[in-house]
Formats: sequence, structure tokens, C-alpha cells
Amino acid sequence: MRIIGDLGPYCLTSEGLTEGPCAREVEEHRDLGYGSFNFLYGPSAGGLLESVGFEIATYGESIERIGHVPYKGRQIKITQLPVEEALIRVERINGAFAASHSISFLQAVEKAFEAEVPYEVTVSRMAQLELERIRNNLFVIQRVLESASFLVPSYLLLQQVEEVNRTIARSCGHRYFFGANYPGRVECEHEVPSLKIGDVEKILENRIFIDRLQGNGVIKEDNSIGPAARASGFRYDARLDSDLFVYRDFDLKVPTQDHGDAFSRILVRLEEIKESLRILQELRVKPHTFPMRVRDGEGIGRVESPSGDLAYLVRIRHGRIERAFLLAPSSVNMRLFLRSMPGNIFTDFPFNWESFGIWISELEVDLK
Repeated sequence: MRIIGDLGPYCLTSEGLTEGPCAREVEEHRDLGYGSFNFLYGPSAGGLLESVGFEIATYGESIERIGHVPYKGRQIKITQLPVEEALIRVERINGAFAASHSISFLQAVEKAFEAEVPYEVTVSRMAQLELERIRNNLFVIQRVLESASFLVPSYLLLQQVEEVNRTIARSCGHRYFFGANYPGRVECEHEVPSLKIGDVEKILENRIFIDRLQGNGVIKEDNSIGPAARASGFRYDARLDSDLFVYRDFDLKVPTQDHGDAFSRILVRLEEIKESLRILQELRVKPHTFPMRVRDGEGIGRVESPSGDLAYLVRIRHGRIERAFLLAPSSVNMRLFLRSMPGNIFTDFPFNWESFGIWISELEVDLK
């Protein structure tokens, strides 16, 4: 059993829910060095994709301690809404992970309704998740390249990200999967993006680039998820231990690395792109509908988003959402990032930050 993260008042594990918050290792508060001082970095978007704040303790170039400063909290009301209306808000929590959010939410609803999900719908959802994984893994690598001022390779990666976006738009009607998933139906056709993965591999062979990432932000922790876990040698993946998909039918290979640093996280993401493309070649996808009988109940949905486990706990009464909780992968990855930074220097910050694929938009969400 692996611990995944807090889902409302519960702890979500690979085997289900347990009461209370997840048990975690107590943070070690080391004495700061002579002349240390605290300063606030942010809320700032300078050099970062989203505005985010940190409090950093340092006595010079090395970071001794770092904490996240929450300030962008969002209350998104979905309680008392019909499932269809709630879904519209859920899929827009984080556009980059819209497929992951909508599919996980619908899985929870289907569990509550005790609905039988056809194989064709399951396969279509798998295709969406793999397209989303390819796009976001390419984007994370691009962000790291941009942090290193490798601008030409960075623009080449953006071109490939755009190719995936256009493939998604042609397949599902919207480049962020908005409207692709509904209760009882899925709207996507099938298309595989044409990418130049060899070009990405050549970029990652640059010695200067490698030196900026190796040994940067090392974290090896049992309670980790996604590429951060797999970069540390843990073969954690919701696609392996979830009974809501059929990845085993396609001989899913889960790449791992051993060093737990920013470079290992990038290498894992690159190998995942290749594996996702292979799976997409084997899938057969078309629009499909199926009946669902509305009933009172509660269910959990969990998917492997591009950054790790993403889960919803939903309770439905009289066809409306009575309560809902979200476990966003960025909440787990933020904790891992903060634990990985002490001992690194300031110039390491952007490379390490981008390698985790954290989205502030989903980090401080309160579902009301």
C-alpha cells in the first residue's frame, strides 16, 4: 500500500480511503546559519508561468529553508449543482489537466451511480489522458529549456506542443478537452500527433544543460507521486493499480530513474512521451454513449495525470452534488519541491521548480 495524499478529511492510499489526514514524516527544523535572513519571493510571475509566493531563508547563495506562501485561494462552488453543471466547472479548474480532472470526476460520479462504463468509453478516456500527458511532458521540458535560456530548442518544443494541441482539437473539438466528456457519453475521435522525439532527445544530450539539472532538487520519498516518484526509483502509477482502466491490456511500461533529481524527472517524462505515443497507436477510439441511472451514492475517481495521482471524492443526493473533495497532484508535488530545495543555490530554483510540473491554478482550490 502506498500513501497518495489528503482527499478532504481522509487519506487516499492505493487501496482506498483511511480516516484522518495522511501520516507524514515530521519536518526537521534546522538552526539557520550565522547571518541568515528571510525574504519574500513573490507573489511574482517573473520567470515563472503562474504567480506564486515563497518565503526563503538564506545567508547568501544557498537556500536553507523555503516555504510556500498561499495567497491565490479559489472557492469553486459545485455543491447543489447537477452533475452536468458541476462538470463544466471541474474541467476548468486547470485547463492543462482538463481531461484528468473531468475523467476523474466522472469516474467518481459513475461509482456513485453504480454505472457500468463500456470498454469503448474507457479506451477513449485513456487516449485523452495519454494525449494530455504527451502535451504536458513536452511543456515541462520546454519550460526547463527556457529557464536555461536555450531559446531555439525551447521554441522547437513549443512547436511540438502546438502540434499536440491541434491534434487534440481535431480529435475532441477543443484543444483543452472542454466538452469532450459528459455523463454517459464521450465525444472524441482518434488521431495520433506527429512528433519529432529524436530532436528532443538530442537537445537533452547537451552537456551544459545536463549540468544544470543533475544533482539539482534531489528528493527520494515513499509518499511521492508521478514523475517525481518514478525519477526516484518508485514504480508508482495510478494506471497500474486502478481498476477503472485497461492499461494492462496494452502492456504498459513505466519508466523509472534512480537519482531523484531534476534531470531524472525530465528523463522520465521523455520516456513517458514515447510510451504514450506507443499506446495511442494501439487504441481505437470513437464517440460513444451509454445509459446511467441517477441514484444517491458516493464514489472515488482517480487517474494518473501528467504530474501524478489526481482524485475526486463525490457524494450525490437527488441528482445533485452534496459534497466533493479534490486531491490535486500539485499539492503533493509542492510539498516534495519544498523538501528538495534546501542545500541548493538560487540559480537552481527555476530548473527544479519546472521539473515538478506544479500548477498553482489547482493547488489552492476549495470545492464548495
